[in-house]
Amino acid sequence: MTNMIKHDFYRISKGTLFYSMMFFVSAISLFFTMIVRHVNLGIYVSGYVMEFRNVYDVIQTGILYQRGLGILVAILIAVFIGQEYQWKTWQHKWLAKKNRIQIYLSKLIVSSTLSILIFLIFQIIALIFSTQPMNILTLNYATTIIGGIAIYATLGAVMCMLSMLIKNGTWSVIACLCYVLLGETLLFGIGNLSRFSETTSRIVDWGIRHSVYGMALRVSEDYNVIFIIINALTIIFLSTTVGLMIFRKYEL
Repeated sequence: MTNMIKHDFYRISKGTLFYSMMFFVSAISLFFTMIVRHVNLGIYVSGYVMEFRNVYDVIQTGILYQRGLGILVAILIAVFIGQEYQWKTWQHKWLAKKNRIQIYLSKLIVSSTLSILIFLIFQIIALIFSTQPMNILTLNYATTIIGGIAIYATLGAVMCMLSMLIKNGTWSVIACLCYVLLGETLLFGIGNLSRFSETTSRIVDWGIRHSVYGMALRVSEDYNVIFIIINALTIIFLSTTVGLMIFRKYEL
């Protein structure tokens, strides 16, 4: 499987989309970091009013994937995996390895790595160009970053599952974007519908708290990072299991 992972990383490194995304993430992080040095900034994005008063607000925005970075993750992963269906290259991997588990796990590792990389670049640029990098480097900051890595690894795994199971590149992009942009609205809609029963309401609330969105909120509120990591590993395991079960039955 190592060769397959290397091949996937090599393929994405040869595409212009990857470098465009990395440049764009760096640019917006630098823009926000430089702006908060002089003025308070409010931007309306994806149904949110994001307020930037200091560099800590920039850091928190990176944690809350649904406010921007998740869109880039969704596009990058969906296009990367969708190209396999578009170019019909699955058959080559199947004939070479005859192991769909390795094919899926390779895409999972690359997807989670790309997602984490987008998050880390955003945070590193914000840290480097802030006026107080040494004051930011605290234990609380370290736990926030670790929690963010767990969130984006999980987001990458979910995006991988959606992209692997949707055989059309365009529709996989749409599905991943809907997950990022509309996931919160859907969760709260389900939560409101479940209010008719106290038991159902508790179950739904528990599910929301343990979703990727719930994880992002808890990290931004300084929740125990150990529980975030356990939550992340659970979602990655479940999404991978479901994805593999269905992918193994596909006709490639």
